[in-house]
Amino acid sequence: MKRILFLVVTLTLLSIATAFSASNSEDSSSNATPAQNKEDSSFAVSSDYFSTPDDADEDSAPRDKAGDRSSYRRTSTSREGDPVDETIEGGFAKDSKGQGEDLTGTTGREERDFFDPSTGKEERQTVEGTLRKERESIRDDKDKKDKTEKKQTKEKKKTVKAPVKKTGRPVQEPSALEHAMGENPLIIDKSRPQPYGWDQLTQFGYSFFKRGKDPLAAQTDVPVGPDYLVGPGDRLVVTLWGSINGTYKLDVNRSGEIVLPKVGAVKVAGISYGELPAVLKASVARIYKDFQLNVNLDKLRMIKVYVVGEVAAPGDYNVTSLSTVISALSAAGGPSKNGSLRNIQINRNGKVVETVDLYDFFLKGDKGKDIRLQPGDTILVPVIGRVAGIVGNVKRPGIYELKGDSSLKDLFALGGGVNPTGYLQRVQLYRVEAHDKKIVNDFNLDLSGAAADQQTSSIKMQDLDLVNVLPIDSVLRGYVRLEGHVLRPGDYALKPGMKVSTLLQGDNLLPQYHGGAAQIIRLYPPDLHPEIVYFDVTAALKGDPAQDVELKEFDRVKIFSREQMEETPVVKVSGEVQKPGLVRYLENMTVRDLLMQVGNVKLSAYLGSAEITRIKRGGGSVTSYSITVNLEQALKGGEENIKLEPFDELTVRRIPNWAEATERYVTLKGEVMFPGTYPIYKGERLSSVVARAGGFTDLAYLKGVRFTRENVRKLQQQRMDEALDRAQDQIIKLQSNVSQTAASAEEVASSKTTLDNLMRSIEILKAKKAEGRVLMEITSLRDLKGSMYDLELQGGDQLTVPSDPGGVNVIGDVYNQSTVVTQRGRDLEWYLQQVGGPTGDADRDGIYVVKVDGSVISQANSSKFMFYNSFWGKKLDSGDTVIVPRQYEKTAWLRNMKDIATIIGNIAVMAGVLVAAGL
Repeated sequence: MKRILFLVVTLTLLSIATAFSASNSEDSSSNATPAQNKEDSSFAVSSDYFSTPDDADEDSAPRDKAGDRSSYRRTSTSREGDPVDETIEGGFAKDSKGQGEDLTGTTGREERDFFDPSTGKEERQTVEGTLRKERESIRDDKDKKDKTEKKQTKEKKKTVKAPVKKTGRPVQEPSALEHAMGENPLIIDKSRPQPYGWDQLTQFGYSFFKRGKDPLAAQTDVPVGPDYLVGPGDRLVVTLWGSINGTYKLDVNRSGEIVLPKVGAVKVAGISYGELPAVLKASVARIYKDFQLNVNLDKLRMIKVYVVGEVAAPGDYNVTSLSTVISALSAAGGPSKNGSLRNIQINRNGKVVETVDLYDFFLKGDKGKDIRLQPGDTILVPVIGRVAGIVGNVKRPGIYELKGDSSLKDLFALGGGVNPTGYLQRVQLYRVEAHDKKIVNDFNLDLSGAAADQQTSSIKMQDLDLVNVLPIDSVLRGYVRLEGHVLRPGDYALKPGMKVSTLLQGDNLLPQYHGGAAQIIRLYPPDLHPEIVYFDVTAALKGDPAQDVELKEFDRVKIFSREQMEETPVVKVSGEVQKPGLVRYLENMTVRDLLMQVGNVKLSAYLGSAEITRIKRGGGSVTSYSITVNLEQALKGGEENIKLEPFDELTVRRIPNWAEATERYVTLKGEVMFPGTYPIYKGERLSSVVARAGGFTDLAYLKGVRFTRENVRKLQQQRMDEALDRAQDQIIKLQSNVSQTAASAEEVASSKTTLDNLMRSIEILKAKKAEGRVLMEITSLRDLKGSMYDLELQGGDQLTVPSDPGGVNVIGDVYNQSTVVTQRGRDLEWYLQQVGGPTGDADRDGIYVVKVDGSVISQANSSKFMFYNSFWGKKLDSGDTVIVPRQYEKTAWLRNMKDIATIIGNIAVMAGVLVAAGL
């Protein structure tokens, strides 16, 4: 029984918790449902010549914001009994309640079934499972609804933020004045037609109300003046000290009174803030004496005003008692672009108490008519009146609302006046003939004084007029331009009778200018086509009338440098100097000067004599001859230090028998007593250096001596590169023809695999460098002396003496590639047997042995008799390598591969890489 009661209580608690969580989720979802934004039916003033569809996009953002503010306002006022909002919120509450009741009913029904006395244990388990499934279903439905609401919220955020992301932070483009002052002077031959049309115009003043801060925020930071009238809803802070001490926060009740402790009610409504301390002091003085009093306003009362007409969010607003017309308009999102800014009316008790022209505030900063609002005031924004636009070279282009009988002078004043770059000889007026057509008129306003004012005042503005002030010609006048190899290039004012010498006087010419010729690019009438006039700079500076040309307007004088107009003279030095090469020739340059320019001579230079090769030009032919110079005397500055001429070539010879560092040393490695790098003298032989190194050690394996030489390596490398290129070309050719020569798909695949392996072998060998090995046989130092292998050494030679490796390498197409321990007296066939012998794919006729000394033995260079070949009975030494290549003649498509494999194998031997070609 206890177990049954425990189960009943547990199920009951779970049911109540599930119902409560579901009800809360429905309430939160209903509260989170976005309010319906009110559609703003206002339209912007449009005209096809100063308004584009972009205006609609520009208005859409404030309308959305206004809609948000409107919904916020309606929600707040619903507490006072707004029937529409109550219906909406009531509907949401009803839905939540209904869902809660359904859920409770389901839970209760299951509990009644559980308490049925006719049920048993199995039935209780079934009920519990049903409840669990219902709870999981409810949880799943809640999760789905939460995900849907989050998705809708994200989509709404994306929709709201899309215009902001699209526009982003606007790039600050230069203003008309910045553009006029910052552009470079335009020369006449670069002049182009002025662009037709104008940028998009916007209606003036409406952007003031597009601010991001909350318009409904209380204006608590506004100071209260002495003329402020206290009324019901204000909260006063009264501080007393002296015979009575205390601070009291007192609210003005609906009767206009405050209640002071021990003093009673004091009437304060209608009393100005400046008179309030005296009134309160008089009241307290009836009870207390010898005290001081201070009064502050803690909280201002809220008043309700109405904003109607062409505004972003018309309606009623609760604002502070210090609010003015502009602050109330800001709370309503400001006038729409279909609303007037110059005829805003304030109605109080059925009468218009003030008419506000916001242009006075926007243009002059005058807030004289921005009166303080009273409870119940109505602000009416009527439909916009007549408008006119002004564009072009004015300080404030835009679309302006006209007031009264306006003229062109008034429109210029609204636009801030004409810029100095405005062309007054032709001011255009685009006009819409009422309900008929468009016309354009041109006016010449280039008048002075009263005449200009009279003319602009006489031109009356009509609705949708557009005034375009064209720009002046931006081409620079009255100048000549200096360019090229000069100190101060740029524009110079053209003076009467100005000549070239006047322009180039002083230090205006840079060093190394070309005095032989300069040019003037001059424009000739009537079409101002350019022509070139040449003059001699040197003669012009000397005052030659024929060369000192008189300058004309728009002339461009260009001075050249010697580097541009003359071939730079050079001299060449080669041989035993620090930095051989070309050196620029300077006037009066000598041999010693040239040697100092290239870092002087090397220690290896032969100073006894050097040779200068000189070119002699005569008539239509050129000859060369040599001059012998004693460098030792020339470096001392003697007579041998002769002057050079352009294009001389100085050759500094090397001292006879001088050897460079790379030519004076050889290297001994491995099993010698003292391995290292040894300097050699000319004609020294290998046995001599080995003896200087202490001879060979007891571990030296002389059969494997490796001797390399640099010039041999270079020759081998050249041949190796050529052979690899040929082999690569052959492989590429075979790859392109493999599908035609192969008999089956299997042969194609096998062919491609083999060719890829050969190509990889070539890539490996390309990464290797030739060894430069010279084959030699050395048995002992004594036998080496005087033998054919006792070579005369060269710089860079290297001798490597290894120790006994103790094995024979067998690689290639054998069953087990390995190194077999050397057995004295064993032949080639025995070593092949130790690794299983050649495989079925091996080329037995192509087997060869690379001896440890670098030589190669094969069946081709071995003696033969009938069917016997001495190759198979060759005795192998420690360090030898047996290479078993692959057979490539089994199929027709591989017949050409044997030659390639043979080439690769030979190259591998040359590079010192023991690789079976094709593996």
